[in-house]
Amino acid sequence: MGFINFKKANCKNCYKCVRVCPIKAIRVKDEQAEIIENACILCGKCLKACPQHAKSIRSDIDRVKCLIKAAGKAFVSLAPSFIGAFELQEAGQIVGALKALGFDEVQETALGAVYVSEAYRDIMKQGRMENIISSACSMVNELIEKYYPEVIPYLAPVVSPMIAHGRLIKDSLGWDTKVVFIGPCISKKMEAEDFRDEGVIDAVLTFDELLRWFEQENIRLEEQEPLEFYGDNPGVARYYPVPNGILKNLKHKNANTSYCTVSVDGIEQCIEVLEALKKRQLKGYFIEMNACTGGCLRGPAMPGSLGLYFKQLQKVREYANGHSGLGENTAKADKGIYLKKVFLDRSIKQPIPDEATIREILKKIGKATEAQELNCGTCGYPSCRAKAIAVYQGKVELYMCLPYMRERAESLANVILKATPNIIIAVDNNMEIQEFNAEAEKMFQMCRDIAIGKKLYELIDTSDFERVWATHENIFGKKVEYKEYGVVTEQDIIYVEDQQLVMAIIRDITREERQAHQMYKIKAETVEMAQKVIDKQMTVVQQIASLLGETTAETKVTLTKLKDMILYDEEDRR
Repeated sequence: MGFINFKKANCKNCYKCVRVCPIKAIRVKDEQAEIIENACILCGKCLKACPQHAKSIRSDIDRVKCLIKAAGKAFVSLAPSFIGAFELQEAGQIVGALKALGFDEVQETALGAVYVSEAYRDIMKQGRMENIISSACSMVNELIEKYYPEVIPYLAPVVSPMIAHGRLIKDSLGWDTKVVFIGPCISKKMEAEDFRDEGVIDAVLTFDELLRWFEQENIRLEEQEPLEFYGDNPGVARYYPVPNGILKNLKHKNANTSYCTVSVDGIEQCIEVLEALKKRQLKGYFIEMNACTGGCLRGPAMPGSLGLYFKQLQKVREYANGHSGLGENTAKADKGIYLKKVFLDRSIKQPIPDEATIREILKKIGKATEAQELNCGTCGYPSCRAKAIAVYQGKVELYMCLPYMRERAESLANVILKATPNIIIAVDNNMEIQEFNAEAEKMFQMCRDIAIGKKLYELIDTSDFERVWATHENIFGKKVEYKEYGVVTEQDIIYVEDQQLVMAIIRDITREERQAHQMYKIKAETVEMAQKVIDKQMTVVQQIASLLGETTAETKVTLTKLKDMILYDEEDRR
């Protein structure tokens, strides 16, 4: 399907899309959200909720451009909510702008609504259905087929105004005519590709897409010449995009009043009514259902910054009334257009875990008892139990539980702070203590509760802390002695940008310093002793050398005399 695309790089695990999805058709896998395509009804709530703009609607602009180039005739079926979607001095300016894009003609989808209203009247006159739900909203149809198949018998077996209008155009002008629907609804893209109405609508653009296309082509609506819409005037059918719009059409022609008529808008309210119908709590109602709160004027693909809703509503009323007078229209549902639709059970079958499995899943995230189930909804599910079932079904990851992960992180952080042999102190820009661990308590002889909120300069010199805060340049391995506390420390002082804090990790190296000093003293004494030994040895050597010198001299004299005597005696014999 791929009607809504997710940008994985932008998904930040906020789970906001899961929280707003009314039917939980979003799976979180590997910390990334993704649409469960066969479960999605394309309500578009995730698009508006995503703070990272990680989701986008599939664009069909290029596809439509190709249709215009290839087609013999290219018609626009324009949703009646257009009058509230664009800034127009005259309604016909939108026709001029669309023709500037290359379309041959532009006709209002409300003409299809004329035929749908007549089909509803016939069903009401027959009085065979216990309750009747309008089938104009494709999101409601998707919701019923996928999640409330029990209610399908109450769904009016009639196509939507878009499909009715597409059939009207093609029956009149030939089935080779290409029809492009343009409106505020994403789910119309899905409806257009439904096999039950294949080939009726050739492409769907949203108002957002159309606005982008105008910008690409540099087409300014206020500069366009107003041109006439093609075909008849749909009159009161232009009320279809607002709450009570369908009922206004039915009452206008005095439809059978044996049914009580009510209008429901907003997906949550629709679900509430569908639950009641499922339980057979209602009977004899014609229910106009619109999945968007405020009707189509609050569709998911309406252009942003449209101003106040009541102003849009007023535009629709003035346009519907002003062009022909309320109820006056030239369109007559007198042609043999095929309007029937068969709705199908397309419900999603999900495995449901037994009680023991649910409890085992909950136990893994610290919820061993019901009292520990907070049901806070931050994971996107209304209760811890519902989340456990979603885990079993593979929709969400086990640890998508903010209270559990926070408790776990805080517990781990506390363990680290308590277990570390280092002193940890964190201060803000005012040098006010924000963290003070157990080792800090020992060094400063002050309990944490008293230390938190104190100024650090009441305990130690803060010049290094202030320098790090001012420059954001960290200090590593600096030796600092606190004589008043009798300790020598080695400090890392770090700027923590995310928390806007300066944190010091202080290691008490007093013992090492004493040991080093003692070792130095021992070394110095050893060197001194060695020097004394050397000095003594030198003295002995000198003394020995002196004695050796005297003995050598005497020996030399004696040997010289002995030599002379021997030589003298030898000469006398001769």
